[in-house]
Amino acid sequence: MKTIPQTIRDTPPAVRFLCAVVLLQLVLWTLVPGVLFKILPLDTLEATAWGSGFSLGNAKHPPLTGWIAGLTASATGHADWPFFLLSQLCVTGGMACVYLMAREFFGREESALAALAPQFIFYYNVTSPEFNVNLPLLFLWPAAALFFVRAYKHGRIRDWILLGAASGLCLLCKYTSALLFAAFAVFLLTSKARRRLLLTAGPWIAAASACVVILPHAMWALTGGIAMMRAYVEKRMAAGADVSWFRRHVAGVLLLLGNAVLVYLIPLGAFWLSKLERPRIPSDPVRREAALFSAVMTGVPLFAMTVIGISGKTIRAMWLVPLFFPLGILLAALFPAEWTAKQTKRFRASVLVFFFLCLTGVAVAFSAKSDRRRHFPARQFTAEASRMYAEKTGKPLTVMAGNVWTAGMFRHYAPGHPQGCIWNNRGEVERLGAMLKERGGLAVADSPEDMADILACFGAPDAPVFTMDVEYRSLFGKKRTRTLNLAVLDGASAK
Repeated sequence: MKTIPQTIRDTPPAVRFLCAVVLLQLVLWTLVPGVLFKILPLDTLEATAWGSGFSLGNAKHPPLTGWIAGLTASATGHADWPFFLLSQLCVTGGMACVYLMAREFFGREESALAALAPQFIFYYNVTSPEFNVNLPLLFLWPAAALFFVRAYKHGRIRDWILLGAASGLCLLCKYTSALLFAAFAVFLLTSKARRRLLLTAGPWIAAASACVVILPHAMWALTGGIAMMRAYVEKRMAAGADVSWFRRHVAGVLLLLGNAVLVYLIPLGAFWLSKLERPRIPSDPVRREAALFSAVMTGVPLFAMTVIGISGKTIRAMWLVPLFFPLGILLAALFPAEWTAKQTKRFRASVLVFFFLCLTGVAVAFSAKSDRRRHFPARQFTAEASRMYAEKTGKPLTVMAGNVWTAGMFRHYAPGHPQGCIWNNRGEVERLGAMLKERGGLAVADSPEDMADILACFGAPDAPVFTMDVEYRSLFGKKRTRTLNLAVLDGASAK
């Protein structure tokens, strides 16, 4: 039996380097935002707000991200750093899945290089501290694709079951995951041998497994949830009547494709500078299969998004976040298989340089500029607002109403962690409206206009409004002041 030192020595250098990068990612990308941010990012606060009740859905997204955020907050005492670690676990978990997926096509060293390619994608570093609905997909899409590859290659029932379970979790995170399943279907149709799999029990077992996972949410959706989500999305994504034809049908597509091209060019440049050879269509059937698989996994969702954009529907660049997980496998397949020690060393150096450039850039940016969404003293403000509410009403604050930012802020930071009702999310209003009617609460808004809307929503348009000025600053930035509007909601009149 090998000892641990022997195992380490027998591990290829590229694999050891991958493990080191994963460790650096977990530690440094948790530490830097944990030190520099005084408040969780906006989307993370939103997840903690609408995830606090562990409901089966809400007007904006399926429930999985909220469940994860709610569990994380409850299990860690509403600390900030676990959310930054959670994001990095999604990133590094996705990289691990890419490595295991690549092992179905390549050796250990090439697989490690393929798994390192996401380090050149900004979604895996610069934007990763903000835990939101896209971060779990950095893990779940590669996990589903991994089980898909194992299922079609080996035909094992357990892989089809795991594929279905992972696919169900993808849908519970974001409905756009259906684009990944479309890619699975297209890939199965690309060869006669794979087409035969559609006549076997495997794909149907996967579908049944996925249905079991999403069944509770599906029941919620079919009993009014879908109508609620459709109304919210149509209102939020609607283009104004004065929007030009170019902006409606072309501009969004160009932005989407421009982002995709940039994502491709950086890791492509890293591979080319390391190998100093041109990529080419592989002649080896296994490498050709790897290239085809990777191209389909990214190409089909990207094509579908392009068609949606051309049709005039609103598309967003953030939809691209999970698409590029197989990029390293594609590049590993297109570049010659033989890697010399010098080429591998150049690639490892480029990974480290890009890693620390991104980390340093984020650290400098958030140290130098004072940003309300990064440096607001949330704990102090919510404590003062809660104390004021208790003085005015004689009871502790148990529920408040506000926008995404303020509702999430109170839920995460205020003493007692009151429920935060996002006033323009119908699902949250339905969930917490009865509590507001029974107990009353505190309304908090950024502007007088927003406060008027909140008070009208909860049936207290004449409630007196007062303001609080809050100062905030980054480590080296200028001191700034934010004025927030507050009002006590009377439980007798709240709807």
